[in-house]
Formats: sequence, C-alpha cells, structure tokens
Amino acid sequence: MNTPVGFKQRLGAELALLEQVRAEQRETERASRRKVPVAARGMLARPAVRRTAFAGLAAGVAATTIVATSSVRGAQPQPVHAMTVAQVLDAAADNAAKGPGKEPGLHQWLYTDDVVCVTTCGHERSWYRYDGLKSASVGKSLASGNRTAVQVRDVFTPFRSGKVGDHPRETREVLSRLPTDPHELLKRVSTDPFFNSSGEEPGAAPTNGIFHSLGERPPAVTPAAQFTRILHILRTASTVPPRINAALYHALALIPGTTLVSTPMRDAAGRPGLAIAFDFHDRQRTHEYLILDPSTYTYRGDRVDWHGESDFSDSFARVTTGVVDHPGQMPGGPAPDPSDIVELPPVVQAPLKAR
Repeated sequence: MNTPVGFKQRLGAELALLEQVRAEQRETERASRRKVPVAARGMLARPAVRRTAFAGLAAGVAATTIVATSSVRGAQPQPVHAMTVAQVLDAAADNAAKGPGKEPGLHQWLYTDDVVCVTTCGHERSWYRYDGLKSASVGKSLASGNRTAVQVRDVFTPFRSGKVGDHPRETREVLSRLPTDPHELLKRVSTDPFFNSSGEEPGAAPTNGIFHSLGERPPAVTPAAQFTRILHILRTASTVPPRINAALYHALALIPGTTLVSTPMRDAAGRPGLAIAFDFHDRQRTHEYLILDPSTYTYRGDRVDWHGESDFSDSFARVTTGVVDHPGQMPGGPAPDPSDIVELPPVVQAPLKAR
C-alpha cells in the first residue's frame, strides 16, 4: 500500500513496535542495576518481525552492549536482544549450575578435542585417565607397526604437581573445596598458588597457553591476574563441580575492567561466539578474551592478543569433551577394538617449578 494513509499506518505500527522493544530494553537495564539474575532463556532471539523493526528503526540504541545475531546462512547479522556483560555471565553461571555433577570413576577417561592456534592451528585429541596414571592419543609409532592406533602410556608422577589442571582428580578435589560465594571464591583463587597460570611467570614469552606479560608480573590480586587465573581454570580443569563452575562465572563478573565485545568473535575452531574481554593496559597492549557459546553460554575457548613491537595471537577452542570408559573411545561411541590399542613406554611427569 503506497497511499499516504497506508504509509502512516505502517509507520505507526513500526514506531509502536520500536517503543515496545525500547521498553523491554529499559526493563532489562533496570533489572541489571538491581542485579536481578537473567536466565539464558530470557535472552533467546525475538521473532523475525521484531528483529527487522529493531534493526531498521533502532540502530545504535544499544551501542555499549552486545547483540546476539541471527544464524540464517548468508544473511547479515541482525540485532535481536541487547545484553550487558553481567547478564551474559549470569546466564553462563545459570547454565554451568545445571551441568553434570557426577564425579568420574578412577578408571574412566576424560576425552578432549581441542584446537590450538599459535603460529599455526591444529587439532589436539587426547584421553587422560581420571586417576592421572595413564594418558592416550591416536597416532603412529614403531610399537604399532607404523599404523594408526590408540597409543596408551603410563604417566609416572612421583608426587603431585600442585597446579590446577595437571592432575584431574586432584584438580577436582581442590575446586570442590572452594567457597560458592563469588567474592570469597575470587579471593581464594587470587591468593592460592595452586591456581597460578603460566601467564604469571616473569619474562614469559608468547607460546602455547595464556601468557599475557612480557617481563612484567602483576600481583595475583590485580584484576589482570584474576581474569587470567579464572580463564586458566576454565581451560585446564577437565571436570568441575557445577556449583563451583557457576561461581567462577559470577566471580568473573566482579573483576573491574571485564567488558563485553560488541560484535561476535570467532574462536580457534572458527565458530562465532560471545566474547568477554579484558584490556591489560600494559606496554604490550595485551587483550585477553573468554569466548562463550552464543546459545548455551558454555565455555568455548579463549584468546590473547599482543600488540607490542609486532602483533601476536594465541587462541584455544574446546571442541568436544566428555567422560568415556576406554582410551580411544568417543563420547557416545563404541569402544575401540583391542587390536587397535598399543601400550607405549611410560612418561615421567615432573612437577612445574614453584612460582
């Protein structure tokens, strides 16, 4: 309808719809100021007609907050709902609290499929027995007759390493003793050397892992070190009690300087996600990012960028994880044929240097 009356009717309907969207946004912002938890289900996409009106008439309304995007292939990203960093982390905590709480059996295996990008990118599939005494990977060796097989090794640990992520059962035990109050948890994580990350090593150079400082080592209680420690836990802890996992996200929201990136960021596996950022304001112009699934708010990976004398990036993506009964087994898949499993000489796992 191209008549003036039809145009006015259409414009009036669009303006009314825009005002409804703005009213919802104002209510969301008021809820955030009151620190009312926002469930993930409240952040799902609105109907297509609402996306169109919001995109066409209200561009720029939520310039300081991130907007989720449409997943229609070939379409331009369309803003569907504005969120604050506190709301995203609250949704991540809500999702984490619903995770599986059963502790793996001692002889069960923790399977991970990761993508690591430093100078190049590559998949890293591995199995680690929950008691920490065996590890496995898929590859070729002389022991397998140079054929692809599941290679199992004994891991000899004469004493515990005392570092988060180095021993799955020990890591879960320490995490389970953390307080669930996010303020208390943040304090414990900041001061307990068990949670040191390699990024706090003085003089560390960029390599595989989160190394944010070149020649500088901030105290563990600084926001920069706190942000790095929590990301290090999310990356390296294979199994975390749900209540502690939720508290980690709530604690992350307490760190000053934690912000939400205004556009989706791709992880090391190329998947777009919501990005939580921290600017270190150091001489290397370091920026570190936590990347979350845009639908479930689960941990997808992390990334750190340096912009010193030259640009450098280190990114990590957790593609798949699960608990299985056999080395070489995929979550939900059958056990491998015994003829495809090869025992290799043991590996001596020495503890990391105390920091």
